[in-house]
Amino acid sequence: MRPPRPPPLSMSAQAVGLHTHFSRGTVTVTRDTLCWIGDLSPDEYARTYAVEMRYRRGDAPQVWVRAPNLHALTGGRRLPHVYDQKEQRLCLFVPGCGFWRPDHALARTILPWACYWLRLFELWLVTGTWHERGVHPQSRKPSQRQPHSPGTIL
Repeated sequence: MRPPRPPPLSMSAQAVGLHTHFSRGTVTVTRDTLCWIGDLSPDEYARTYAVEMRYRRGDAPQVWVRAPNLHALTGGRRLPHVYDQKEQRLCLFVPGCGFWRPDHALARTILPWACYWLRLFELWLVTGTWHERGVHPQSRKPSQRQPHSPGTIL
């Protein structure tokens, strides 16, 4: 028998974690929603990105790069690992596969994964290669999936 899953973290607990670990942003919280808007930089030599993360209880968190416009940086290439080319919503994990659950802290999963995505993006700008395995949002057919292990950033 499998042990029961821990209960979801409260929005206030999520907010405290974000204030503690990502203080260059602001958190707006209601009973069932959380929004973090702030600056992320994948490392000390990289550019800074304005990022928005939204989380609604019962849904997967969503993350967007608001500035700079990623398309302006791509030289006309399609953005890799995004759900929507126009909105620039980042593909950080495969929803429903257990990589992220409501009992996981956003400050320990989603925003670090967004930083990692930004690092991969900057490498992609230079090399033209996405240096990580994963499932592209547009290729969800089982025959096109690549294997990945839990915790793999997509």
